[in-house]
Amino acid sequence: MHAAGELAAWPDARTDRPLKWAEIDAGALTENTARVVAHVGNPVSVMAMVKANGYGHGALLAARATLLGGARWLGVSSAAEALQLRDGGIDARILVVGWTHPSTHADLVRAGIDVTVFDAATVESLHASALDAGRTAQAHLKVDTGMNRVGVRSEVAVALLRELCSHRDTIELSGVFTHFADADGAARDFTEEQHHRFLEVVAVAKQLRSGVLVHCANSAATLRFDAMHHDLVRPGLVLYGYTPPHCDGVVEVRPAMTVVASVTHVSTVRRGETVGYNRTWRAPRDTRVAVVAAGYADGVQRAQSNTGCVLIRGRRCRILGLVSMDQMSVDVSGVEGVSAGDDAVIIGGDPGRGVIGADAVAASAGTTSYEVLCAVSARVRRVVTG
Repeated sequence: MHAAGELAAWPDARTDRPLKWAEIDAGALTENTARVVAHVGNPVSVMAMVKANGYGHGALLAARATLLGGARWLGVSSAAEALQLRDGGIDARILVVGWTHPSTHADLVRAGIDVTVFDAATVESLHASALDAGRTAQAHLKVDTGMNRVGVRSEVAVALLRELCSHRDTIELSGVFTHFADADGAARDFTEEQHHRFLEVVAVAKQLRSGVLVHCANSAATLRFDAMHHDLVRPGLVLYGYTPPHCDGVVEVRPAMTVVASVTHVSTVRRGETVGYNRTWRAPRDTRVAVVAAGYADGVQRAQSNTGCVLIRGRRCRILGLVSMDQMSVDVSGVEGVSAGDDAVIIGGDPGRGVIGADAVAASAGTTSYEVLCAVSARVRRVVTG
């Protein structure tokens, strides 16, 4: 359990507080996970996706909080992410869902981390690493059913399955999975087609190993396609408090991250004057403008220039001009008494005083909530608030 204030020491002891920080509500992560666990029900397991530094929330923090909420597995994208969790004391089952370099296989096998397989070279490398480590490698076959990214194509997956199972002394076929390309799309037909292709491979996998885990559902499929839950679901975004398109109302979740930066300067820009690089905004009238100490190096989408907003004293204030590396300017003409040291909420907020969600930020920048959350950079200090 995370106590309020844990990890709350500011990065520079010579200052009372930083100019920008991200407040992470660990309790929200735990509650969101518990609601997804309740939605899928027993005996379906939840693999909490904590890749990309826990979608920007902090990998170890997200891992601990989601496990507390009932997740039984963790999913990451690389060997480095998996080993970071092990080194941080996480002993839950972990699957690396992406490709792993052969040079990492020995460490992964020794650490008891499940590895994704979709080519013969990985099978042979895992076999050799397992022999060297003196323990069995845990492998999940990834089938490409239409995403056309990584994975063995469904029409040749059976041959690789048989090759993998020929190494029963060193490799255990722990799982078989696929990844949906359009589970959050309005139409359901392509997801159902992918699922049909996947089930053809699953039938063979179960013949070769009766206890193999079957999984294919991301957040959207977990919420929209109950028949695709199988043994395990792999939610990501919904655990962090946001639901994909066409998934509203299935489970109630709340955002876990609030990103805040300080106002550092307030001035009046006279009618006809411009603000920022390349002079992309010109004042139509005398305008009170506040400078906020966060920019694209902190994860503020540059595409929000002249379109996005921040919250100051509970009021939405439009971004003026181009977002700079370390700061941005906002219109505070409609907010009384703004001064240096005030807080500007960039993502999140307090429902009682106003919220600007990652989805709203994404809409103003022409992107997705995933990118907005993951873009919050490492120099933004994470502080646990609950």
